Amino acid sequence: MFEFFWTRSASLWLAALYIAMGVLLLVFPAASSTLFVWTLAAGAAAYGVSHLVRYLQDRKADKGNPGDLFLTLLPAAFSAFALIWPQTILAVLPLVLGSLLLMDGVGKLPLAITGLREQFPGMIPLTLSAIVPIVLGAILVFNPFAAVRIAVMVFGGALVADGASDLATVILEKRAGASAVGSGPAL
Repeated sequence: MFEFFWTRSASLWLAALYIAMGVLLLVFPAASSTLFVWTLAAGAAAYGVSHLVRYLQDRKADKGNPGDLFLTLLPAAFSAFALIWPQTILAVLPLVLGSLLLMDGVGKLPLAITGLREQFPGMIPLTLSAIVPIVLGAILVFNPFAAVRIAVMVFGGALVADGASDLATVILEKRAGASAVGSGPAL
């Protein structure tokens, strides 16, 4: 089924990562959200520095591209803004997180539909790992500014549920594959 639910080891690591990140977001929503913004700022700063280095190297060779300079200044401005006013960035976080959950759930929907149609052993957790993110993502998208803390906690809960469902799917598929070696659909 689905190349043994995407590739078993990758699914296990991803499920463990989702669960760990989800627990941190559930237990420490304020600290996690601020850390998220700071990490985003650091990533933008690193992106800007890479373009600054490219611009300076090209300028020495008389091929300086003003686009690289622009791609230095814009991320630097965002990084400074995010470090000084992380709450402003967090105000739109529920909309972003809701969109990410919707994309995750919609991306798994074809797998869930195939699993239900073909009656695969891991169909229920796989279906839940598609439906739960869609429902929670829709709630966050349609009411994004209600509360950032609740949004972070909901996102954390969704990650835990998604990771647990993925883990259950891998385990059930492994058991089904071990008990039905040589019969049924190719895993």
